[in-house]
Order: sequence, then C-alpha cells, then structure tokens
Amino acid sequence: MVAFVNKNIITAPILQWSVGLCALVTLYLAFCFGSASIYAVATEKNIERWVKHPQDVTPNVINETKQTILEAIDYHSSHPHYYNLLGKTLEWEAYLSTTEDQIGILQQAKKAYLKSASLRQNWPDTWADLLSVETQLQGENINLYFDNANQYGPFIPTVNSKIAQVGLENWQQFTPQRRSIIIEHIARALTHPKSQGEMYRYLQSSGLLKFACAAIIYNPRGYDGKVNLCKKVLK
Repeated sequence: MVAFVNKNIITAPILQWSVGLCALVTLYLAFCFGSASIYAVATEKNIERWVKHPQDVTPNVINETKQTILEAIDYHSSHPHYYNLLGKTLEWEAYLSTTEDQIGILQQAKKAYLKSASLRQNWPDTWADLLSVETQLQGENINLYFDNANQYGPFIPTVNSKIAQVGLENWQQFTPQRRSIIIEHIARALTHPKSQGEMYRYLQSSGLLKFACAAIIYNPRGYDGKVNLCKKVLK
C-alpha cells in the first residue's frame, strides 16, 4: 500500500519560509533606502546653506558633507539625484581648493554628474550642472551640455539661472544662435518668482545688469515685454 503524502504538509513550510524571506528583504531595502534618503536630505540642506552663506563654508564642512552623500550612495547606488548632490559638493570643494587641485576635483564632479545623467537622461538640472563644470574645464562638450539643458529644461527656473550665468560668463564661446537662447534664459530667470531675486543680484554684483537688459529689450528675436525691471534699468 503506497502511503499518501499531503502536498500541503510539504509546501506550507516552504511558503512560510518564502514569505519570511520576502519580508526580510523588504525590511532591508526599506532600511537602506530610508537611510540613504536621510543622508541625501542632510546634504541638500547643507548645500542650500552654502548658497545663502558662502562665507561660512569651510573645507571641513565640505568634507563632512561629501562623506554624508557617499553614505547615501552606498545605501542606494542607483539613485541619480544622489550623484548630482555629490557633483555639487565636489564643485564647492573645487571652489575652495588651490588652483593645482581644482581641475582634478572638477573632473570628479563631472564624473558624478555624468553618472547621474546616465541614470536619468532627461533631467535638465544635471545637464546645466555639467555645462557649468565643462566650461570651467574648457572641455569639448560645452555645446552638447548646453543644448541638452536647454532642450529638457527651457522653463525651469534653476536651469534658466544656470544657463544665464554660465552663458554670460563665457559669452564669447557661444555662437550668435546660442547667445540668443542665453538671453531668453536671462529673461525667464528675471521674471520667475523662484529665480528673479537671485538673477537680479547676480547681474547687479557682476556689473552685467544693463548689458543683460539691453540684450533682452533689443534682441532681434523679440520678447513679450514682461521684463519690466529692464525697462526701469534702461531709462
């Protein structure tokens, strides 16, 4: 007589083990992603403070922040934004470094931005950051990064400001067609509530306010006349 074995007796422990394993994996991933997010938020807050109070930035603070974002990447190595934050941190490190070290650190920043772009190709802020680094490195991909930033983020305030500033600081490097695009980004940056204050302060401190406003008002492509500030500046 052949003994009948109830399959449920065999499969029940296997099912319980599988469910338990899935639960453990889920908890582990939640822990990793949660930890990464905490480190990334801390990095973002530091960078925001640096922008507002650049005089308070020190090499030690930058190094601590760099280690923080590297921890985030260790926990979640496929998150594109974390590499973008690493690139920004490295840019600040380059800013405070000696001339001899700047190029190497900027190349590291570029590498971080490229990693971010490879994971999220249509994110315009990363292309704008790459444009900024590439102009400092005098690299071969300035036009590529310019075009990508403009294509993916023509109406994003942070992108408008970055293209405007990089464009003005490297005006002679760009073709007349791209200069016209730069002027459009200046105009958008001066009219959007999230960017107009920063853009105005930059133009005023750099002595480029009248030049930028004249370009906006008299550019042959024409504008919609919403940049009222420029009308006052040029009176």
